[in-house]
Amino acid sequence: MIFKIDNIGTFFRQPKISPAYYDLVDQILSLEPKYKSLSDSEIKFSVNKLRKQNSKQGNRTQDIVQSFALTREIASRKLGLKHFETQLLGGLVLNDGKIAEMKTGEGKTLVATLPACYQALKGQGVHIVTVNEYLAKRDKELLQIIYHSLGFTVGLIREGMETLERQYNYACDITYTTNTEVGFDYLRDLMVDSIKTRVLRSFNYCIIDEVDSVLIDEAQTPLILSTPRELTSDKYPKALWVAKQLVPNRHFTAKYRSKQASLTEEGYNFLSEIFQTNDLYDPKNPWLAFVENALRSLLFYQKDQDYIVQNNTIQIIDKFTGRVAKDRKWSDGLHQAIECKENVQITPESQTLNSITYPKFFSLYKKLSGMTGTAKTSEQEFREFYGLEVVVIPTKRPIQRKDLDDFIFETKKAKFRAVIDTIVKAYSTGRPVLVGTTTIEDSEIIAETLKSLGLDDCQLLNAKPENSESEAGIVAQSGAVNSVTIATNMAGRGTDIILGGNLKYIANDLLRQLIYQLINSNPLDIGLSVGLGNFNTILFDLKNLLVQFDTFAIQNYFDEVSDIESYVPQTSLDIRIRNLYIALLNYCNNQWSEGRQMVCDLGGLLIIGTSRHESRRIDNQLRGRSGRQGDPGESRFFISLEDDLVKRYDPNIFLPFMGRENLNSFSGADYIALNKIFNSLQDRVEKFLYENRKSSSAFEEIYEYHQRLYFIFRESILEYHEPLNLLLNLCSFRSMNLPKSSNEIDIYLPASRISFNIDTNKYLYLSALLSASLIISYDQIINKEFLSISKKIILEAMDQKWMEYGERIALSRDTIGLQAYAQRDPLIEYNRFCSQEFSELLIQTQSLIIQSLINFIELNKTYLGV
Repeated sequence: MIFKIDNIGTFFRQPKISPAYYDLVDQILSLEPKYKSLSDSEIKFSVNKLRKQNSKQGNRTQDIVQSFALTREIASRKLGLKHFETQLLGGLVLNDGKIAEMKTGEGKTLVATLPACYQALKGQGVHIVTVNEYLAKRDKELLQIIYHSLGFTVGLIREGMETLERQYNYACDITYTTNTEVGFDYLRDLMVDSIKTRVLRSFNYCIIDEVDSVLIDEAQTPLILSTPRELTSDKYPKALWVAKQLVPNRHFTAKYRSKQASLTEEGYNFLSEIFQTNDLYDPKNPWLAFVENALRSLLFYQKDQDYIVQNNTIQIIDKFTGRVAKDRKWSDGLHQAIECKENVQITPESQTLNSITYPKFFSLYKKLSGMTGTAKTSEQEFREFYGLEVVVIPTKRPIQRKDLDDFIFETKKAKFRAVIDTIVKAYSTGRPVLVGTTTIEDSEIIAETLKSLGLDDCQLLNAKPENSESEAGIVAQSGAVNSVTIATNMAGRGTDIILGGNLKYIANDLLRQLIYQLINSNPLDIGLSVGLGNFNTILFDLKNLLVQFDTFAIQNYFDEVSDIESYVPQTSLDIRIRNLYIALLNYCNNQWSEGRQMVCDLGGLLIIGTSRHESRRIDNQLRGRSGRQGDPGESRFFISLEDDLVKRYDPNIFLPFMGRENLNSFSGADYIALNKIFNSLQDRVEKFLYENRKSSSAFEEIYEYHQRLYFIFRESILEYHEPLNLLLNLCSFRSMNLPKSSNEIDIYLPASRISFNIDTNKYLYLSALLSASLIISYDQIINKEFLSISKKIILEAMDQKWMEYGERIALSRDTIGLQAYAQRDPLIEYNRFCSQEFSELLIQTQSLIIQSLINFIELNKTYLGV
């Protein structure tokens, strides 16, 4: 969230940042007196002039300075938000295609308007990508008045939009969307059978908000476009029962880091005897895959930690955000194994149509930039994988937050006891507390304990709330007096926590209550009950106006408008609601100021972390929830030797310190040693995950290379406009070396040993048909119909083969690691396998296309007139 901040004269200039940026900031600021005297229409005219200059490749530096200065002036007029120097600096970094690390509360949302408006001058589209739909909608509503005042169109992509809606919004100069929506739109665009149904245009410029979450945390989670298969297997219950009979270290070995379970020789023989088969890998009866998935579901995937059961379905929890990963499923039968374990309805497995990783997708943009509060710790990865430089933007005011040393306990029980004591002590003074947990189970343990102690008003925020807007509202109030919020991981990320509470949310909630009460109550009673006697006139007017609207219309207003203050009123109802909102905002301001001062005097928001995360960057994200814009704050982590991080990656590392049954935290030499070991463990885990991402990236590059070749080929078919050229290209046989048999001719003779043949008579028939078609006019409807139907037949055939190819590749990924036992490099073997499979894919596709066309022609001879 952004607040009005007066301009400051100078700020500390970081020596690590190029002086050229500071020179540009000075030039932008120097234009303020000139642009302040311009009218709104004159500013819009100046922007249009810049558009024309930009298309003619004018003075780029001068255009940047003018565009930034004009955007800054309009923001000041329309929102009362004038970009200060560090925000201008952040905007310049983003405009150069880099990552700007800006701490919480520094106004990243407003910063994005600067490069967005400059890049939109080209008319090629700008995408601003956020991590959830609520943030995209909020930011678009807040900032659209800036874009409209400068002459830009602005769109929003939301889940459930139809094709025409998406086309319209993507055609805007600036489009707000989420990483999942734009990614899946790209995958769907690749699979269309008509160019007219595509929604995206060329990839020009993109700003990713919370860029570390998208490009690093989600780097190994591919977007998969799929279609359900028929559920034909009854093996899941049987496999689950068998998995429960297996003995660890006897029948199988568990690898907790990679979440894999491998059968021992004894385990293999045991299964062979149970299923009465000598080949557990038999594709027609693949018992091994079912049992291994059942084992993984029992060992590595826990309810309320990795997933929740909601409405009789399994909902995956994103470990990085703590939110439900909507519409996401585990692949290769694992999701169905977990459904079986939890005794919910088993859903059909899905068949992959197409997939892409975020690193590959975002590399499609001509220029990519991002912003986040925590990027420096992953600087090497950003540079190596994406070619993105990280620039740390100085804060407007010095950070006052105190990051205290961790408390380390022997057991989880002792740790939670200390956490509860700390929360109760802070609550008794009125100090707000935000508790970050890594699992739903931990968050519920803390919440239930607090409620048993009488803290009934503590807020529990985990993956179970169904929409992110409620989540944002809860987090926004985490800085209020006597507020206690328990949240999984980074729930509510992107929403500022303001000391004293978020005044906008307070006024908005009160307004909702008044609106709904006004429908059935006396306005005078309501006004007196909330101390608003002087607002009776507005309340009576609103009461009279509301008679014209039903409850649905009012509810629709609040569903569509998340920021009343920034929303431009469209109707008389909108105007009345806004007037009441402003009145409530003013009324609440005095009480809010008193609350804010009280929280500041208590030391600001207290952040409590209940365990270390796999990455220090995520720990820093939690700490960064406190101490915005120079506010006081404090953070401290409570960790134990039984934490999940220890159990998963090195369960024996703390054995010398276990068994002491000490309820107090470690101190002295023991603390120093344990703290050093914890830091070392976290470093090792970070390196392990980094190498995993690096290895995964190498494998994905091979698949994505062939994917690119395939869709180039597919595109060439889709974009053909002349039927003869289309058919001649597809049916260009390689006939220089005829086979010995006079009855067959080779088609696209490959380098591999596999060849595909076509009957010579059919070849001659098709050739004669093509020759005869030369005399047919292109304007005749026959050819147009023939082209359209032929394209659909060809594309369907191709896509079926592509799906089959993807399945074979996915299966090989699961077993390719075994090549290491034969002293072979798995990556080289994987590359060899993919290349061979892709070569065969092309050959099969050509053969299938030609056969489909021949069959189509045979069935439609009379209609085609040949």
